[in-house]
Amino acid sequence: MKLSVLLITYNHARYIREALDSVLWQDIDFPFEVVVCDDASTDNTRELVAEYVGKDPRISFRFLADAPNMGVTRNYQRGFAAVESEYVATLEGDDIWCSPQKLSQQLAFLEAHRECSVCGCNYFVYLEEEARYTERVERGEGFRYLDSRQLIADNLIGNFSTCMYRADSLKRLPAKLFDMRAYDWAVNIVMGRFGLIGFLNTPMSIYRIHGAGTWSLLSHRQKLTSQLEVLPQYDAITDGVFAEDFNALAARLRAAGAGEGHVPAFQLRRIARRGTSLLIQFIPPLLVTILKQLVPPVCWRVVYKFIGRRA
Repeated sequence: MKLSVLLITYNHARYIREALDSVLWQDIDFPFEVVVCDDASTDNTRELVAEYVGKDPRISFRFLADAPNMGVTRNYQRGFAAVESEYVATLEGDDIWCSPQKLSQQLAFLEAHRECSVCGCNYFVYLEEEARYTERVERGEGFRYLDSRQLIADNLIGNFSTCMYRADSLKRLPAKLFDMRAYDWAVNIVMGRFGLIGFLNTPMSIYRIHGAGTWSLLSHRQKLTSQLEVLPQYDAITDGVFAEDFNALAARLRAAGAGEGHVPAFQLRRIARRGTSLLIQFIPPLLVTILKQLVPPVCWRVVYKFIGRRA
């Protein structure tokens, strides 16, 4: 199968029909599947999804087996492991795709740009309590390239529901990534090591912020603290290649939290990879991507070790 939609749900009964209607709205002209990853919802989310089975002849539904509540990170892990298609689009049950061309445009982009492992798109942030929509960035035509360093500085991708992935790249994600709080930001930073990230400038998704959302319930200081606490883990999972970038981000987060009580200090795991970081920084991302396709992984490991000893 060419395309799977990974539908991630947990107590989304209030919103799930809108999410599913936006899937049926897509202008895809070939069969595809919706893989339902429900994280032990205590409402009737799963039953509402089941009502859509058979509604559209293009779409087959596959429900992953019931399991105890595992949290969003582990739920994504089992979803990524379950897909067998060439491309994977992700949609959370409280988000919406607001363009019928969302899937077809991302699919066409990835098929035309083999250098990219991910295609994201611009999106609207919907503040439910205020009934207000805001574009993530100013809309435009065409696309831009992003890499891991740019995502560390500014998570432009923003959420899983904007993304379409190459499934073979998802299978390369290290298992230990899912031992931490690995939301879209961490996953996409690691995916950026497998290829460039394409970002379509047209907004085609809606990210909903509502009172039931885990992130929405946190105060500003709690959000800063949460981000700072995971940076050493993200630095470790990326082998210290982006240590300087994480350090710069930590400084900005601490500055943003000044006067709001204690926020944790950020200590770099180590600086032994500084030479690698500089190498990656000054080689054009497209060249790095091409080299990664041509040079066996064992050769890259030798280069990293050599540079690390000399750093």
